[in-house]
Amino acid sequence: MSATPPRRSPDPARLRLDSYPFVREVPARFADMDLQRHINNVAIATFYEDGRANLNMAMFGSDLFTRVREFRLVVLETTTRYLSEAPFPATYQVGVGITRFGASSFDYGMGLFHDGTCVGVCDTVMVHMTESGPTPIPAQRRALMDRYAFPAVAAPLA
Repeated sequence: MSATPPRRSPDPARLRLDSYPFVREVPARFADMDLQRHINNVAIATFYEDGRANLNMAMFGSDLFTRVREFRLVVLETTTRYLSEAPFPATYQVGVGITRFGASSFDYGMGLFHDGTCVGVCDTVMVHMTESGPTPIPAQRRALMDRYAFPAVAAPLA
Protein backbone atom coordinates (compact mmCIF):
# COMPACT_ATOMS: atom_id res chain seq x y z
CA MET A 1 0.00 0.00 0.00
CA SER A 2 1.46 3.36 -1.00
CA ALA A 3 1.51 6.38 1.28
CA THR A 4 -0.73 9.32 0.49
CA PRO A 5 1.36 12.28 -0.68
CA PRO A 6 1.26 15.29 1.65
CA ARG A 7 -1.18 18.05 0.77
CA ARG A 8 0.43 21.25 -0.31
CA SER A 9 -0.91 24.63 0.71
CA PRO A 10 -1.93 26.88 -2.17
CA ASP A 11 0.62 29.36 -3.48
CA PRO A 12 0.25 32.48 -1.26
CA ALA A 13 -0.36 34.60 -4.37
CA ARG A 14 -3.49 32.52 -5.05
CA LEU A 15 -4.93 33.75 -1.73
CA ARG A 16 -4.83 37.44 -2.78
CA LEU A 17 -7.52 38.82 -5.07
CA ASP A 18 -5.15 41.43 -6.49
CA SER A 19 -3.02 38.61 -7.96
CA TYR A 20 -5.75 37.75 -10.45
CA PRO A 21 -5.89 39.67 -13.75
CA PHE A 22 -9.66 39.13 -14.08
CA VAL A 23 -12.29 39.40 -11.35
CA ARG A 24 -15.98 38.56 -11.64
CA GLU A 25 -18.54 39.36 -8.93
CA VAL A 26 -21.07 36.59 -8.26
CA PRO A 27 -24.01 37.06 -5.88
CA ALA A 28 -25.05 33.92 -4.02
CA ARG A 29 -28.69 32.95 -4.52
CA PHE A 30 -30.95 31.39 -1.93
CA ALA A 31 -30.90 28.18 -4.01
CA ASP A 32 -27.11 28.01 -3.58
CA MET A 33 -27.42 27.45 0.18
CA ASP A 34 -27.15 24.03 1.83
CA LEU A 35 -28.78 22.78 5.05
CA GLN A 36 -25.95 24.27 7.13
CA ARG A 37 -26.72 27.73 5.62
CA HIS A 38 -23.50 27.77 3.63
CA ILE A 39 -22.98 27.81 -0.12
CA ASN A 40 -22.96 24.20 -1.32
CA ASN A 41 -20.11 22.71 -3.33
CA VAL A 42 -22.15 22.40 -6.53
CA ALA A 43 -22.98 26.12 -6.41
CA ILE A 44 -19.33 26.96 -5.78
CA ALA A 45 -18.41 25.00 -8.92
CA THR A 46 -20.83 27.20 -10.89
CA PHE A 47 -19.18 30.34 -9.44
CA TYR A 48 -15.85 29.18 -10.89
CA GLU A 49 -17.53 28.26 -14.18
CA ASP A 50 -19.05 31.76 -14.32
CA GLY A 51 -15.59 33.27 -13.82
CA ARG A 52 -14.06 31.12 -16.57
CA ALA A 53 -16.86 31.80 -19.04
CA ASN A 54 -16.74 35.55 -18.47
CA LEU A 55 -12.97 35.63 -18.90
CA ASN A 56 -13.37 33.67 -22.15
CA MET A 57 -15.80 36.37 -23.34
CA ALA A 58 -13.43 39.14 -22.22
CA MET A 59 -10.63 37.56 -24.29
CA PHE A 60 -12.56 36.46 -27.36
CA GLY A 61 -15.68 38.66 -27.53
CA SER A 62 -18.97 38.93 -25.70
CA ASP A 63 -20.64 36.94 -28.49
CA LEU A 64 -18.23 34.00 -28.04
CA PHE A 65 -20.98 31.55 -27.12
CA THR A 66 -23.55 32.72 -29.67
CA ARG A 67 -21.55 33.21 -32.87
CA VAL A 68 -20.20 30.58 -35.21
CA ARG A 69 -16.51 30.17 -34.38
CA GLU A 70 -13.62 28.04 -35.57
CA PHE A 71 -12.53 26.87 -32.11
CA ARG A 72 -13.83 25.65 -28.76
CA LEU A 73 -12.35 25.65 -25.28
CA VAL A 74 -13.16 22.38 -23.52
CA VAL A 75 -12.70 21.51 -19.85
CA LEU A 76 -10.39 18.52 -19.39
CA GLU A 77 -10.06 18.51 -15.60
CA THR A 78 -11.10 20.60 -12.61
CA THR A 79 -9.73 20.41 -9.07
CA THR A 80 -11.29 22.40 -6.24
CA ARG A 81 -9.89 23.01 -2.79
CA TYR A 82 -12.17 24.42 -0.09
CA LEU A 83 -10.33 26.59 2.42
CA SER A 84 -13.28 27.67 4.58
CA GLU A 85 -17.05 27.70 4.62
CA ALA A 86 -18.78 30.12 2.30
CA PRO A 87 -21.61 31.94 4.11
CA PHE A 88 -25.05 32.92 2.84
CA PRO A 89 -26.18 35.60 2.11
CA ALA A 90 -23.13 37.07 0.41
CA THR A 91 -21.60 38.33 -2.79
CA TYR A 92 -18.40 36.64 -3.91
CA GLN A 93 -15.54 37.61 -6.17
CA VAL A 94 -14.00 35.01 -8.46
CA GLY A 95 -10.43 35.82 -9.45
CA VAL A 96 -9.25 34.14 -12.64
CA GLY A 97 -5.87 33.94 -14.35
CA ILE A 98 -4.04 31.64 -16.73
CA THR A 99 -1.40 29.81 -14.72
CA ARG A 100 0.08 27.59 -17.46
CA PHE A 101 0.27 27.67 -21.24
CA GLY A 102 0.86 24.57 -23.34
CA ALA A 103 0.73 24.09 -27.09
CA SER A 104 -2.98 23.17 -27.22
CA SER A 105 -3.97 23.49 -23.57
CA PHE A 106 -3.77 25.93 -20.69
CA ASP A 107 -4.71 26.08 -17.03
CA TYR A 108 -7.02 28.51 -15.30
CA GLY A 109 -6.15 29.23 -11.68
CA MET A 110 -9.07 30.69 -9.75
CA GLY A 111 -9.76 31.91 -6.26
CA LEU A 112 -13.12 32.50 -4.59
CA PHE A 113 -13.21 35.47 -2.22
CA HIS A 114 -15.67 36.71 0.40
CA ASP A 115 -15.00 40.03 2.12
CA GLY A 116 -11.37 39.89 0.97
CA THR A 117 -10.74 36.37 2.29
CA CYS A 118 -10.02 33.46 -0.03
CA VAL A 119 -12.49 30.67 0.73
CA GLY A 120 -11.30 28.31 -2.00
CA VAL A 121 -9.15 27.76 -5.04
CA CYS A 122 -9.83 25.90 -8.26
CA ASP A 123 -7.60 24.74 -11.10
CA THR A 124 -9.03 23.86 -14.49
CA VAL A 125 -7.21 22.41 -17.47
CA MET A 126 -8.68 23.68 -20.75
CA VAL A 127 -8.05 22.27 -24.23
CA HIS A 128 -8.15 24.38 -27.41
CA MET A 129 -10.16 22.38 -29.98
CA THR A 130 -11.17 22.63 -33.61
CA GLU A 131 -13.17 20.16 -35.68
CA SER A 132 -10.04 18.02 -36.01
CA GLY A 133 -9.54 17.74 -32.22
CA PRO A 134 -6.95 19.33 -29.90
CA THR A 135 -5.14 22.02 -31.88
CA PRO A 136 -2.24 24.36 -31.07
CA ILE A 137 -3.37 27.79 -29.91
CA PRO A 138 -2.71 30.27 -32.78
CA ALA A 139 -0.33 33.16 -32.03
CA GLN A 140 -2.99 35.89 -32.28
CA ARG A 141 -5.27 34.02 -29.87
CA ARG A 142 -2.37 33.34 -27.52
CA ALA A 143 -1.54 37.08 -27.52
CA LEU A 144 -5.08 37.82 -26.25
CA MET A 145 -4.66 35.17 -23.56
CA ASP A 146 -1.24 36.47 -22.45
CA ARG A 147 -2.96 39.57 -21.05
CA TYR A 148 -4.61 37.36 -18.43
CA ALA A 149 -1.54 35.46 -17.23
CA PHE A 150 -1.34 34.85 -13.48
CA PRO A 151 -0.19 36.62 -11.41
CA ALA A 152 -1.50 39.96 -12.58
CA VAL A 153 1.13 42.58 -13.25
CA ALA A 154 0.22 46.13 -12.32
CA ALA A 155 0.35 48.57 -15.21
CA PRO A 156 3.25 51.02 -14.99
CA LEU A 157 2.38 54.49 -13.75
CA ALA A 158 2.26 57.11 -16.50
